[in-house]
Amino acid sequence: MKRWEASTDTTSAALAATRLPIQPPESAEALIGEPNGADGLTACSFAYLALPNLLFLFGWLRLPLALLLCSAMFYCLAKVFWSRTGTWRSKHTQSAVLLIVATSCAWSAFGGGSHYMYANADWEIRDAVLGDLVIGEWPVHYLSAEGIPLILRSAIGYFLPPAMLGKIFGLTHIDIAVHLWTALGVLIFLLLLPLPRSAGWRLAAALLLVVFFSGMDFVGVVIATESLPIFPLRLEWWSPLSYPSLTGQLLWAPNHCLSSWLAAALCFRHRHGREFLAMASAALPLTLIWTPFSVIGLIPFVTLGAVLGIRHHGWRSVPWDAILAASAFSLPMLLFLTSDIGHIDSVVATTPSTTAVKYALQQVSLRGYLLFVGCEFMFLALVMAPHVRQGRAEFWLAIVVLLALPLLRFGPTNDLGLRLSTIPLVFLLAICLQTLFAQSDVPLRSTLWIAALFLLIGAHTAFNELWRSATFPRWAPNYRQTLADHQGGQPAEHYVGRLSASPLRDWLKPLPAPRTSAE
Repeated sequence: MKRWEASTDTTSAALAATRLPIQPPESAEALIGEPNGADGLTACSFAYLALPNLLFLFGWLRLPLALLLCSAMFYCLAKVFWSRTGTWRSKHTQSAVLLIVATSCAWSAFGGGSHYMYANADWEIRDAVLGDLVIGEWPVHYLSAEGIPLILRSAIGYFLPPAMLGKIFGLTHIDIAVHLWTALGVLIFLLLLPLPRSAGWRLAAALLLVVFFSGMDFVGVVIATESLPIFPLRLEWWSPLSYPSLTGQLLWAPNHCLSSWLAAALCFRHRHGREFLAMASAALPLTLIWTPFSVIGLIPFVTLGAVLGIRHHGWRSVPWDAILAASAFSLPMLLFLTSDIGHIDSVVATTPSTTAVKYALQQVSLRGYLLFVGCEFMFLALVMAPHVRQGRAEFWLAIVVLLALPLLRFGPTNDLGLRLSTIPLVFLLAICLQTLFAQSDVPLRSTLWIAALFLLIGAHTAFNELWRSATFPRWAPNYRQTLADHQGGQPAEHYVGRLSASPLRDWLKPLPAPRTSAE
C-alpha cells in the first residue's frame, strides 16, 4: 500500500512537471510589463522629460535660481533610483524593438513639425514659436501695442531641444531635429505600454491599435448631421466637445501630448510598485514646462495610486523629502506658467449659446452630451468592463474623468477637454492592450469581438488624419515670421503673459531686444 501511494505521488509530481512548460508563449505578467522597481526604461523616460527643463532653467532664469531648481530636480530623480531593484536591460526581443522603432519613426513622420508631408494649419503658429526660440534671444518675449513686454510661456518644452540644435546648426535641418525628437518620445512611450515583447502578429496588431486608437467619431458625425462625413476631412469636431485620437494629438499638437503620454504610461507601469510615489513626485514637475495640462490631468490618477500604495506599503513608503523637493521645483514653474492667465476664455457647461461664444465653448444639450460620451468612449468601456482584470480602479477613474471633463471648458478651442482627455485615454488604451492581448492561447469572447468592432470603427478618425497628411500638398514652413506677426501683431493670451504680472519677473534673465520678422 505504501509502495502504491509513493508511486501515485511520483506519478502526480511527474504529471505536474510535464504541465509546467505548457504555458502561453507570453503570460499576462510578462505582457503587463510592471517592473520590479525603476529600470532603464524609466530612466530614459525621465531623461526625455528633463532635458527641456534644463534648457529652460538656464535659458530663462538667473543662475542662482536655476541652480537651486536644478538641484531639486536632480534630487527627485535620484530618489526614484535610490534603491534600484529593476533591470537596466530591455525585456523586449531585438526583433520587437526594431518593429517598435520603425513604428515610432513612421508614425512621427506624418506629424506636421517635420514638414515631410502635409502639415495641419496649426503648424503655422507652432513653426513661428519654434522660429522665435531658434532665432530670438532667450527669454523670448514680444511687445504689446502699448510697448508692454509679453513673455512667451505656454507649452514650449517640446520645442526647446530642437531649438537648441537650431541655434547650433542653423535652421537648414531643423525639420530632421523635430522628427527625431518626436520619434524618440514616441518610441519611449511605445516601450512603456504593455505591448507583447516578441515580434509577431500580436505585437503588430497591438501597435496598430495604438496608432488607430480613437472614439467612434464617424458614428457621431452620421447621427449628429444625418449625413456621411467628407473624406478625409477632420472628424473630431462633430460636436463642440472633442476628445482627439492619439494620432490626431501627435499630428496636431505633440508639444502638448508627448509629456502626457509619457507621464501617464509611467504612472500606469509603476502603479503597483513601492517606487510609485517617488516616481510620480519626479514626473509631475518635469511635465510643467511641456504643458501645465499634464499635471492637472495626472492628479486624479496619482492620488489613486498614492492611496493604494499607502494602503499596501504603509506610510513609510511615502518619500516626504522627494515630495518637498518636487514642491520647491514646481512652485516657481507654476508661477511662471500661470502668470496673467485671467484673460483666457473659459465657460461652464451651462453657458448659453450666443454668436459671441466660439464654437468650442458653445452650450451642449443633454442629448448632445450623451451622444458625445457614448461614441467617444462609453460604448467601448461598457463592453470592456466585464473583462478588465488588471487596473480596474484606474479603468473606472478614467471613465469618471472623461464623463466630467465636458462640464467646464477653458481656452479658445476648449484646451481643457483637448488636453486633459489625453491622460485617461492613455489609461484606457493600456487597459485595452492588457485585456485584448494578455493571453495568446485564449480566444476572444463575443463581447470582446464587439469591442474590437468599436475600435475598428474608431480607427476611421486616425486613418483620416494619416491619409490627409500623406496626400494633401506639402507646404514649406516659415520660421522667419514671428508669433506676434502671425497673430495680428500681438500673441494670443494663452501663449504669453505680461512681464509685470509675473511673480518671477525679478528672477528672469534680463530681457534682450524683442525679435522682429525681418531678422
